[in-house]
Amino acid sequence: MQRSSGKFGYYDRLSAKQKATYRRSDAVEAVAVPDALALEPLVAELEAALLSGKRLATAKAASGVVLALCRQLNAPAVRVTVRTVRPETRGGELHGLYTFSRKGTDATIEVWMKTAAHERVVRFRTFLRTLLHEVMHHLDVTLLGLDDSFHTQGFFKRESSLMRQLVPPPPAKKKAAKVKPARPVQLALFGPGK
Repeated sequence: MQRSSGKFGYYDRLSAKQKATYRRSDAVEAVAVPDALALEPLVAELEAALLSGKRLATAKAASGVVLALCRQLNAPAVRVTVRTVRPETRGGELHGLYTFSRKGTDATIEVWMKTAAHERVVRFRTFLRTLLHEVMHHLDVTLLGLDDSFHTQGFFKRESSLMRQLVPPPPAKKKAAKVKPARPVQLALFGPGK
């Protein structure tokens, strides 16, 4: 929950060092992709793979998008794993997971391509946003040099900036022109002799 200060409620429970990281994260609102157009074919390939419902094809395409994005941003590569059915959690379903690199292990991104409830392939924009959300955690620690990757307003703005660059919003639906109803006309009927 967001407070009137613009910070999320958990901010008060952070240490002084974590609060400083939070504020640094909050201050950065966008990540500029140098050549987003070059990623269009990879994003289209990911969409086609996801719609096919094939996990391996989706994993290969997701890895391709993330690797190309990391190269453009001069960030270290990160391993991407695509799993099938989302695991259920106390409050819903797990969509994605970023695991930080530790001594002897590389950072990883995991995303799931099917809903837990009905095992349906998720919508492409939802899948891509989840993937970019996890990529943003990776960029926070590798590109921005943050000690941690908190969910801040800045974090979500950066995630949205990546999404807008890779998949522009769909064109707005044109509203049908409103036609004013004609004013009712009173007809006077006159009978004979009037």
